[in-house]
Amino acid sequence: MIEWDMIAELIEKDPFIKYLGIKINIIDAGKAEAVLDLKEYHMRTGNMMNGGAIATMIDTAGGTAVLTMSKSNQVTTNLNINYLRPVIKSPARAVGEVIKEGKRVYFVKMSVYDGDNNLCAFGTGTWYILRD
Repeated sequence: MIEWDMIAELIEKDPFIKYLGIKINIIDAGKAEAVLDLKEYHMRTGNMMNGGAIATMIDTAGGTAVLTMSKSNQVTTNLNINYLRPVIKSPARAVGEVIKEGKRVYFVKMSVYDGDNNLCAFGTGTWYILRD
C-alpha cells in the first residue's frame, strides 16, 4: 500500500519546492499533480509565468508520479517541454503520469494547465531510480 500522505509530505519538505510554494496532490499510483498559486516572483515580463517555474512544476509532478510507484529516491535524466500558451491565470497545475515503468528508468508524460484549465505546456521525461 502506498503511503500517499507520507510521499506528499516528503516532497513538500523539499527546500526548493517549498520555497516556490508548490503543493502536491497524489491522484493515484503513477499519477500526481503539482499546484502553484502564482505570485509576482513566479512571473516574467509580460505578466506571464516564468518558463523555468513551469519546468520545475513539470519536474515535480513527474518525479512525484514516479515516487508513488518506485518508493525510492530518483533523479531526472531528461525533460522535454513544449510551451503552447502563456500561463497567466492562477493557479497553475501540472499533472504527471507514468507511461512506462522499467527496472531503473521510468517514462512520464506531463501537462500544465492555467487557472481556466487551458493546456499551456506538455512534456515528457525520464527518471532514474537510485537504489542502495
